[in-house]
Amino acid sequence: MTKIKFLVLILIASVFTALPAPLPGADIDWSGFKSTSVTLFYPGRTSWEFLMSDDHRLGARSMARGKRDCAHCHLSPSGEMDLLADEIAAGTAKMKRSQMPFEDEPMPGKRGLLFAKVQAAYDDTFLYVRIEWPSKGRSWYRKEDPPDMVSLQVNKKSSVFKKYGCFITCHNDLDTMPHSPPIEELNKSPYYSKMDRKEVRLYAYFTRDGGWDRLKDVSELDRLLHEHGLIDVWSVELKGGRAEARDGWIFEDRRWDEKADVEASARWNNKKYAVVIKRRLSTGDGRDVEIKEGEVINAGIAIHDEGAAKRKHYVSLPIEIGIGTKAWITAERIR
Repeated sequence: MTKIKFLVLILIASVFTALPAPLPGADIDWSGFKSTSVTLFYPGRTSWEFLMSDDHRLGARSMARGKRDCAHCHLSPSGEMDLLADEIAAGTAKMKRSQMPFEDEPMPGKRGLLFAKVQAAYDDTFLYVRIEWPSKGRSWYRKEDPPDMVSLQVNKKSSVFKKYGCFITCHNDLDTMPHSPPIEELNKSPYYSKMDRKEVRLYAYFTRDGGWDRLKDVSELDRLLHEHGLIDVWSVELKGGRAEARDGWIFEDRRWDEKADVEASARWNNKKYAVVIKRRLSTGDGRDVEIKEGEVINAGIAIHDEGAAKRKHYVSLPIEIGIGTKAWITAERIR
């Protein structure tokens, strides 16, 4: 072989090696799958504690009896949402009994509602969820901090998650919420003092006896874990023209896995994001929700957009995704 031919072969090999791997879900023709409109709203400082308080009045009483879910009172059959979302985002809405504002640090120009289109599909190995929403794409071509982001909380065992979704993990004592504990208090906690971080993250309300530092004992947590299961978290950050996926779980805390079991692709075009999340039906990880054909999984969507950080995001009411079976959002098998 001549030296020139050898160099040409090396050049061809290097080109093919440098080609990026196919993006997750990029080869799916989504035009053939049903699209469901999901309304997300700005919750401000709304928390689980608010929902169970006198400020929530009749809603709190219904929740205490376990009779009604969020959609029963706040979502019409046609999908219209009965919430003061614009007023909450503007900082003018107040809680009924305490007269505390739902948002004491309003973001200028923040909309109260965000409308997303959701599609789902699956094959023998993966579930694909596509989420599209209008956005200025603040962090897509620039590495803005905080970046735009979309997340899913997923569970199939807990009856309270099915009714109230992400709100069972949102509390007054989380970071940036009204009763977030100071570092001095966290340092006194046997649980939090051992961690590198110094803030309270999402946790399922039933893992506590009334507050961030009142964690239930191990035997009770084991029983509750068996009853409710972990809440799986799939999250995608959108920055610098890339989709960066990670996953984790929520129970007595919110943790990220060292190795992500989800992949993602995304694009921003015509002032809209379109994100596809790809997740194995079965990951072999006991901290992940196992997904099977014929089942219905419950989920909640959160979208951070236009510089929103921490609690200043949009959230959906609980949604259902049927894997090859009828649900609000039906994941159809890819043929």
